[in-house]
Amino acid sequence: MWISHDRASAFPADACHRNNLFGLFAGLFLCTFLLIPAFATPSDPGPQQAVQKLHDAWAEVFYRVPTRQQPPKLETFLAQTKTLAQRYPRAAEPLLMQALVLCSLAAADGGFGALGRVKEAREAVSKALALDPMAMEGSGYVILGNLYYRLPGWPISFGDNKLARVNLETAIRLFPDELDTNYFYGDFLLEQGEFQRALPYLEKADRAPVRGHSRLSDLKLKEELKQALKDAREQHSKRANYFSQFLSIFQKKTGH
Repeated sequence: MWISHDRASAFPADACHRNNLFGLFAGLFLCTFLLIPAFATPSDPGPQQAVQKLHDAWAEVFYRVPTRQQPPKLETFLAQTKTLAQRYPRAAEPLLMQALVLCSLAAADGGFGALGRVKEAREAVSKALALDPMAMEGSGYVILGNLYYRLPGWPISFGDNKLARVNLETAIRLFPDELDTNYFYGDFLLEQGEFQRALPYLEKADRAPVRGHSRLSDLKLKEELKQALKDAREQHSKRANYFSQFLSIFQKKTGH
């Protein structure tokens, strides 16, 4: 998963990332793919490889380029994800990558335009889950979980802790051993004040290996994991992360 607290991502993450939504997205952040043979031809490697290449480029920008300089590059990535979604209408992966980029843009751009970005990201993930809920190791559920968890609720946005829990628990049920699913579920529990429940998931994430296809996102997620483990053991949490950037954006604009 490419979501990472990237912030994590990723989107989630990944996020919208891992998968690494993430911090976000971040928490936004993603990895191994379900191959769809119908897409693979000698001249066309398929959506999974194309999305992996795009994700690698996104990670370099997201983690290494100053935030204020990211929007133009992210806009280019967004256009590419839409092209891939049109080219592969039966593939979930381009839509998940699109959500990740949209979440990254929302965090980088700020302002009320971020609201439209995250709503569009949610729509992209919903379409992806309808096509293949298992795609990208459950990244769709991780991204949705982080969006519902990190965003303000009505009337500002669609944040909802109950829906966040449902989506993150679905991700952990489908992929119980992944770095992303364990980290983001543990992080959610930590922020809910459920410190003892969070600790086993964060410890499991800590034991998960860094994956070669998602190395940069995973390494960033591992860095955030150190503080999350410390907070869970000391039973407090005052961390800032990828998705929490959205909160500061909305709070500044609304005066809350």
